[in-house]
Amino acid sequence: MLWAVVMAGGWGTRLWPLSRRKIPKPFLKLLPGRDSLLEETVKRLNPLIPASRILIIGNQEHLAGLRKHAPKIPRNQIIGEPVSRNTAATVALAASLISKRDPSATLLILPADHWISDKKKFHQAVKTVARISNQKGIFSIFGVKPTFPSSSYGYVKAGKKVSSSIYHLQKFVEKPSVKQAKKFIKTGKFFWHAGIFLAPARTILDSVRQFSPALFLRVLSLNVQKGKVVPQKLFHALPSISFDYAILEKLKNAYLIRADFDWCDVGTWKSFDGLWPKDGSQNAAMGSYLAFDSHGNIVYSKNKLICLQGINDLVVIDTPDALLVSRKDSAEEVRRVVMNLSKKKLAKFS
Repeated sequence: MLWAVVMAGGWGTRLWPLSRRKIPKPFLKLLPGRDSLLEETVKRLNPLIPASRILIIGNQEHLAGLRKHAPKIPRNQIIGEPVSRNTAATVALAASLISKRDPSATLLILPADHWISDKKKFHQAVKTVARISNQKGIFSIFGVKPTFPSSSYGYVKAGKKVSSSIYHLQKFVEKPSVKQAKKFIKTGKFFWHAGIFLAPARTILDSVRQFSPALFLRVLSLNVQKGKVVPQKLFHALPSISFDYAILEKLKNAYLIRADFDWCDVGTWKSFDGLWPKDGSQNAAMGSYLAFDSHGNIVYSKNKLICLQGINDLVVIDTPDALLVSRKDSAEEVRRVVMNLSKKKLAKFS
């Protein structure tokens, strides 16, 4: 049967000051008229995958919030990790837990903080991929057609075509330079790695055993009690590495699925250029603002009126206790601000 594993462990440093350690990105309502990103992710799965077959894994300190934002998911299927160990540990744990309940399960792995607008196309793609993955017993990895030469995403290269939207996966390229990305786009063979993939649980576990045996042996001994992973000391001992690095990039036989649905990772403030309403001067905003002789800015304000005068291509994010003003082309560097908060004895703002 088809299961979903929603990864909700990150807190989104690049969306500071709105995203914080106590209120991470999946809990934020960032789109006009929409629920939080986690709520929208869970709703997107309905009715393709019922709540009884959805697992949500995040950080233990956010367990109460995870339950609040996913009230229809059984409490024993909302899991808090005692410490962040990146996505390899999360996916391996999910595959181990689910395979004990459903040995023939197929897992759809997806982040809790991405945005996909066309639910119908998303369902169609997942159904097609699930059928193929079950038949072949291999990984199917979603790729998105690039719309600009980004150095923020990993890329996947399409090999031989299998069907209209399915290819053999040729290789991964981790976050190239903009110059390289331009070359990739010209070939028409490279896609952004969407962070969504699908595979039978047994295939996931077999791959972890092959490429990361230490992780495999330890994760089999983990369990969950009252929503918390136990024994916690054993989880602390797991390697901290992404599933991409540990497993996916080492695969010799996998499919690349071209995602024919709109997708955004909502990764930086620049992402909202295409998500928030724009005025005639291409200012994208959520909240109250006035713009005079100002173009291409991104503005967020919940409590104040923001007035822009003679500025272009800036990010202006206002919260009750912090204000971010940044160039739009340096949106990736916001995480450096967060890293320096502790150094400057300003950890309360992180």
